[in-house]
Parts: sequence; structure tokens; C-alpha cells
Amino acid sequence: MIDSHVHLDDLRYADNQDEIVSEYLQQGVQLVINNSCDYNSMLQGVQLAQKYASVYCTVGMHPHDAKSYDQTFEQKMVELAQLPKTVAVGEIGLDYHYDLSERAQQRDVFARQIVLADTLHLPITLHIRAAYGDAADILEAHKNYLNKGVLWHCYSGSAEFARQYAKQGHYFAFGGAITFKNAKKEEVLQAIPLTQVLCETDCPYMTPVPLRGQLNYPQYVKYVIQKMADVYQISFEQMDKQLQDNCFAFFKKIKLHQQGQTI
Repeated sequence: MIDSHVHLDDLRYADNQDEIVSEYLQQGVQLVINNSCDYNSMLQGVQLAQKYASVYCTVGMHPHDAKSYDQTFEQKMVELAQLPKTVAVGEIGLDYHYDLSERAQQRDVFARQIVLADTLHLPITLHIRAAYGDAADILEAHKNYLNKGVLWHCYSGSAEFARQYAKQGHYFAFGGAITFKNAKKEEVLQAIPLTQVLCETDCPYMTPVPLRGQLNYPQYVKYVIQKMADVYQISFEQMDKQLQDNCFAFFKKIKLHQQGQTI
């Protein structure tokens, strides 16, 4: 199993990271990707990737923190992107639900990081909430920079929107939300080719049923995989194998790192 989106740098894990990594490995999760949100989480993600063989990381600034984006942050992104276990720029995008940074600022920082990701030869991991129209406009305006792949993390848009971008080769990741009683994600999943989906926990957030309400951990990705298998009407083992193949296809630096190569 692979968990393509975690936040092991979260303070709720601070006192027992060794135990958390040991536990998910024992339960069959072979690797996780720790996603960056701001300067501190980016640094901590790199440290986690350096400490644990099973952890990879990303660089980038979450739309909540767009107000903090500056030249110093961007220079650190560029520096850390060169490391062999830094596999994407993310999570980047727009969040109009909370509006923790000005919308114009979010759009500007999103666009800048798209261009930077292309320069760094890395795919992008998107966080888009209540902003699909503006996100589509920015992606269209920067389509010449989307050369290494686009992943819609925790996808919450429509089936038609997913179908449109799947045709452009984009990937879509799903987490615990698809296990919720009123999620109604079956139509959305079925709109996406089996070869373009990923699974995630987004831990410590979005804990899947039957553990909803508790702190989330990478090993709980098994509940997400089972739900996806049910929707695609294949076995858990088939779904898990496909998701692993998809992850390696999208995050190309992971395989390269495991083979001792560089991008």
C-alpha cells in the first residue's frame, strides 16, 4: 500500500514519529509522501524523508499561507527540490472556503509555483477547494508549464470536471471522504480511468469510516483502497497493485531514487 498524501510533520505526531512509521510499515504501507504547506512543514518534510526510508516529500506553499510566499521561500523550494526524495511541488492551489490568504494573492502564488515546478521538472499536487473555476482558468493560462503531471489532491469536484481533466492526463487522489455515508463519490470515481487515480489519507485529517472522528494514520489508507475497489468492482489486491503502479507513474522520482538514479 502507498499513502500519497500525509502530514507527518503535524504537531499531533511530534512525540511518536518513530512508532507511527514502524506501525504503518508493519501494517503493509510501503511508502508515504509528506506534503509541504509552509516554510516549516517543508523543512520538516525533508528531514522526515532523510530520516525514514519509507518517507518522500514535496516542496511548496498551501493557499492558506500564500500571504507568506516570498523570495526566501522560493529560493528554499528550489534548493530542496534538488534532493533525490523531493518528488513534487505541492500542495499548491486555491482555497476559497476559508480565505486565509487574499484570493488575488492565492492566484498569484499558485501561478508562480506552477511555473517554478516546470523549471524544476517536477509534477504538481493541487489543493483546490470552492475554487474550481479560477483553478481551471489558471491551469489553462499556464498549460505550457504543465509538462510533468498534475494531481488533484483530495478531489471534491464534479464527475464532468474530472472527466475533462482526466482526458488531459491529470491524476486524481481520494481519501477518507469517499468512505463517508453521504459522500456519493461513485460517479466521480467512475468518470476517471483506473490508471489515473491515487489513494491517500491526508492524515491527521479526514479519517475514514469506520474510524471517523479519531486521529488519522497512514495505515488507514486500507479503508480508502477497499472503497475504491468496491466502486471499480475489482479485488482489494488488484486495486492496491493498480494504485502502486499509478503512484510510480506519476511521481517518477520515487522509482528513480529506488533505482539509485536521479532525474
